Order: sequence, then C-alpha cells, then structure tokens
Amino acid sequence: MRFKGFLWLCIAAFTTNSALAMIQEPTDATRITDHHINYTIDQDSNYIFLNISTTHKETTLSILRHGLTVYFDETGDKERNVFVRYPYHNTPQRPNRSSRPQNNTDEAPSIDYQEIIANIPGEAEYAFYGDQQEFHKDLNAFDISLGYQMTGEEQDTLEYSIKIPKNRITQDDKLDLSKLTIGIFTNMPEKKKDRESPSDTGVSMRGGNQRGGGRGGSGGGRGNRGERPSSQKEPTRIDYWFNAGLE
Repeated sequence: MRFKGFLWLCIAAFTTNSALAMIQEPTDATRITDHHINYTIDQDSNYIFLNISTTHKETTLSILRHGLTVYFDETGDKERNVFVRYPYHNTPQRPNRSSRPQNNTDEAPSIDYQEIIANIPGEAEYAFYGDQQEFHKDLNAFDISLGYQMTGEEQDTLEYSIKIPKNRITQDDKLDLSKLTIGIFTNMPEKKKDRESPSDTGVSMRGGNQRGGGRGGSGGGRGNRGERPSSQKEPTRIDYWFNAGLE
C-alpha cells in the first residue's frame, strides 16, 4: 500500500511539472514591445504561437470592442493573403461599468472586462489565398486555437493568444517561415487618406524584432506617422507589421 501511494505521488508530481513546462514562456521567443503592447511569437515543428498583451486601458477597450485581424505573410512583403479575424461579424461590445460609489466621490466606475470577453461571439474567420471561411474558435477543422483573457495579479492585463498550424500559413511543403512577417490590425474601418489629418491618423508602425531577453525591448524602427499634440491621448487603433524573426 505504501508503494502504491508513493507511485501515485510520483505520477502526480510528474504530471504537474509537465503541465507547468508546457505553459512556461519560451526563452527563445521573439519579443517586441511597442506602444503599450507586447508581442511574443514562437514556434515548434508544426505550429506558430502568437501572444499579444497590454495593460493600456484604451487599447484594451479598443481590442475588446472591435476585435483583431492577424495577417501572416510568408514572403516578408506584408501581403494580406492569409489572415485570422476574431471575432467575425462582431457588434462592438460596449463596456459595462459598475455603479458609481454611493458616497458621492469622484472615483471612476470600474469596467467588467470579463463580462465583455464572455459576451464576445465565438465565430472567427480564416483566409488562405482567396479562400475565406468562418470557423468557431473552440472547435474547428483548421486546428486553430485563439481567445482573449485577463491576467495579472489585478486582472488588468489583456492577452490575445493564437495557435495556428504552419501549413495554414504557407504553401511551402517544407514549412519554411524564415521570412514570416505578421500584421496586427484592429477591426475598425480604414480612414480615407483625403480625410486623414495629423491629429486623427491611426498609428502605422513598422517593427523589427528582439530575441529573448524579456519584454522590455523596442520593436525596432517605426514607420511614418502624423505629429500628434503632446496632450493627445495614445491612439487605440493598432496598425502594425513586424518581422517574426523565426529561423
């Protein structure tokens, strides 16, 4: 009996350690930090893993209200032939703010991010060189997994994670993604150039990459952007391409 108890204890310990190893952040991932947003990209022999996170309130609300489209371009030329859009056919979610305190203070009401996430539809869209199909994020034939969650000690960090098979990104039988570039866009109507002005132009960034070494590095060079008054709030529109830096 003592031997059996010891055996089960060993099995439990091995299972727990294996689970922790699976969710542990890889040390050789490409990490980019730009404009209050962290991007982490990694791979194994079959999949690409992308994590996007932010603690910036306005950016969090923009992502949750409108959703994201992620482009994967194997050529490195920022082409838009392959993408995953989530959610698909989404009505922008309005934040549910809790009631103001009854003591007539000026304290701002809190936002229930978890409720917003719970109300986001499960339908997403996948496009591969002209073939666009709708799928459900939790169960689909494409073997794509994705979703939003709030993390951190104060549940103030929004994370968007996506796991996608390499053969859903490239037409190359060898699955060579050494030139892979990734584009991240909020699902908001694009502004017409003739209506744009330096004060309302969305951020358009062109990044590089950083291998390992934590999350604090810069994402490399930036593209052209309009000059913004110093008193203007940080933009909430994401329009960003970066080199995945995969080997």
